[in-house]
Amino acid sequence: LIDDAVLKGATLHCGGKRNKTLAPGQFYMPTVISGITPDMRISKEELFGPVMCIVKVPKDSDEECINLVNDCPFGLGSSVYCGSQKRGLEIGEKIRSGMFTCNDFGVNYLIQSLPFGGVKESGFDRFAGPEGLRACCLERSMVVDRIPGVRTSIPAPIDYPIEKAKGLPFGNALVNLFYNESPFGKLLAILGLIKYG
Repeated sequence: LIDDAVLKGATLHCGGKRNKTLAPGQFYMPTVISGITPDMRISKEELFGPVMCIVKVPKDSDEECINLVNDCPFGLGSSVYCGSQKRGLEIGEKIRSGMFTCNDFGVNYLIQSLPFGGVKESGFDRFAGPEGLRACCLERSMVVDRIPGVRTSIPAPIDYPIEKAKGLPFGNALVNLFYNESPFGKLLAILGLIKYG
């Protein structure tokens, strides 16, 4: 990814290769690279390593910055560093990521009561916090009749096999009874249930 970025015009300030003095080249040297543009692989692929990519935001615009960040297919964590916490929060609210920190990095990892997880290609669901605990549970609905002798039955017009002449008007009346907002509409729905039931 570093080589691709340099070939496309990025500037490598330090690092950019394996550290051969530690073990047999298993450690990547801390790297700073600037001049990153959206056409470079490094701006679209997840990079796990000590690499800081510096991107110049066109016109020094907050909106352009948000668009550049959100154009990435990943969204695990994000940080905004800025002199005004209000401005930092306004930017952070528009960034699509699972976690956000203003003027800090990684503190959310240390707060175990916060949910941890990403969006887009950085995953879904959460661990830690109540949300993480719920993710380990099998959630299901359970219903028990509270009034003895009362049972739910399917009305005859919409029971299988459905009567075409009565089934559709009965179904429409049932939907209107529950969802029509006007009292007159509900009254018409009740009359329809009586007529087609």
